Amino acid sequence: MITVQHLIDDAGLGGVTRYLDTIEARLGLSGSQTRHVVATNFALPPALDADVVVVHFTAGLRKLPFLAALRARRGRRPIVLIEHTYTEQFEALNVPSSRRFRGMLRFAYRLADRVVAVSYGQAAWMRSARLVSAQRLAVIPSFTDCEHLATLPLTARTDGAPLRLGAYGRYCRQKGFDTLIEAMRYVPAEIATLTLRGFGDEQAQLKALAADLPHVEVGGPITDLKSFLSSVDAIVMPSRWEAFGQVALEARMAGLPVIAHAVDGLSEQIEPQAGLQILSDEPSVLARAIRDLAQVTDFLSMRHAARDSALHHGERSLAAWRQLLSELPIQTTAKPVQSPAPQHVRKTSNMPAN
Repeated sequence: MITVQHLIDDAGLGGVTRYLDTIEARLGLSGSQTRHVVATNFALPPALDADVVVVHFTAGLRKLPFLAALRARRGRRPIVLIEHTYTEQFEALNVPSSRRFRGMLRFAYRLADRVVAVSYGQAAWMRSARLVSAQRLAVIPSFTDCEHLATLPLTARTDGAPLRLGAYGRYCRQKGFDTLIEAMRYVPAEIATLTLRGFGDEQAQLKALAADLPHVEVGGPITDLKSFLSSVDAIVMPSRWEAFGQVALEARMAGLPVIAHAVDGLSEQIEPQAGLQILSDEPSVLARAIRDLAQVTDFLSMRHAARDSALHHGERSLAAWRQLLSELPIQTTAKPVQSPAPQHVRKTSNMPAN
């Protein structure tokens, strides 16, 4: 049985820890996977004897010595690095020096036997930026257990009622919820309403932004995802960057059309018959997409298409994981059992030792 050790640097990081919960439960390596939280000073963990070490934390300049020491300690035993964070749009919006940023990533990625992109859009950026060779790059779309959402009933919209929009996630600049609230200024209450749920530093700012919009509600974190998704007709994801976009997968599994900003990994999740993609982060463009979705006549067919597009996602990702593990140079041969030498045989210096 292959043993796998997952390295993270934040046990409370929701998306990654949920991803690990799913991997550990469903990869078929029961009892052979462990999780290690790396200390903030990135001292090397005391024991890394698993067949495969998988790095989940985001690479950075101060983490390079840790990764280099990890590579030296592992020798020829494989290291897999999963890129949960960096994308083309992350670089465009957050990185002042692409040369320095890409140099750091190239160094980090060279220390791994395989680098995993969590979406095809992210992988395309990695290849075009020459961050990692195609031979060492794998694509395993991210996923967490959300199949239970496929039990939600699919119903048509109530005639004449406003389109009930939902959005949820961390209240931060990345998610673009400020753009969504501004877009709702162009959408009358009789066309659509918005319920926003989440947590984070920007909650007070978003509440203030929506204070004069009675058809927009900004609230705290979701306690029951099924109930929340049952209360809306569609999900909006105006993210400025998104390596994958777990919310889109959850919405599709629940049979909800998604309006999404076509960036990074989000662009490959929304099929034409299952939602709408927008090519700009301008509020007026998003408002136009909301109006277009509100005018869809066969909304139930769109809901079925959304769910159908998600049903086998987890199976495909697990198959990609198994394929990756099968390709790694893992040495699992047991040491031979040595029999004691006969008493009449004397080992001399010119005889090979067993």
